[in-house]
Amino acid sequence: MELGAVYGTLMQLGLLVALGYVLRRYAVISHDGMRELSSLAVNITCPLLVVASVCRMQTADMPTVLWFFGIGAAIYALLPFLAQGFTALLHPPAEERGAYAFMFIFANTELLGFPIVQTLFGDDAIFYTAIIHMPFDLLVYSYGMRLMRGTEAPLDWKCLWNPGFLLTVFALVLYFSGLRLPAPVSDACYLVGNITTPVSMLVLGANLAEIALRDIFTEKRLYAMAAVRLVVIPATLWALLTATGLFPPVLTGIATVTFGMPVGSMLVMFANEYGRCTTLSTQAVSLTTIGSLLTIPIMAWLFG
Repeated sequence: MELGAVYGTLMQLGLLVALGYVLRRYAVISHDGMRELSSLAVNITCPLLVVASVCRMQTADMPTVLWFFGIGAAIYALLPFLAQGFTALLHPPAEERGAYAFMFIFANTELLGFPIVQTLFGDDAIFYTAIIHMPFDLLVYSYGMRLMRGTEAPLDWKCLWNPGFLLTVFALVLYFSGLRLPAPVSDACYLVGNITTPVSMLVLGANLAEIALRDIFTEKRLYAMAAVRLVVIPATLWALLTATGLFPPVLTGIATVTFGMPVGSMLVMFANEYGRCTTLSTQAVSLTTIGSLLTIPIMAWLFG
């Protein structure tokens, strides 16, 4: 993809964000409607896009897929320890430590990462993105939930059996078994899955409309967090994968871009559910989303 086409696509995404902002400001989209659209994208349209991408893949390199999954698992196993170290350096109040650790671990890979990699690397990239981030659901509904809850209550494993997780597992079964869905079914999955990009951009803009812009920039610790989240983590990952030569440039790009996304919007959902750090969580998601408007075009230029 030529650089001009990349910037043209990113401009289109920016216009969708602006539209979502206007729709929320004028109450065309309600607060409950935002959450319903987010749930639709995370649990249905995005996983169906993964299923469709599996059905449309022309080649199957199983060793590469297994290696990519292993790299993702290793990264997600390491991130909680790094997050605790970064959080300690920032010295936040005790009641905010869990939220800061969450920010360093969980990026917005589903609502923002999927449409970005699809734009930059094509439909096959959706499947590889799902592969490397499969540990996300396991970790966010266990360790992430515990961080935001602030207790040592037992984990409810039923949380893992959500539609998004199950559909992603189904896509893996299709891939490793070599089975293919009937053409009308796979085409329908692709048709529904393709609304992920516009829906996710509208939700992103609507979220920004609920925050007074001046309030986003008042917490100084968030600037350091944003630098780590948007620059340090993806740059370090790119350097390691490039130095080791484990994957071709496209897969290195997919890993770098997706781990360089802003703070995951699930932080706000958990904050609202448990009544902890709601203002801080909204500030973090908004600040890193605004910052990603600079870092994502840079990554698009590097990998496009």
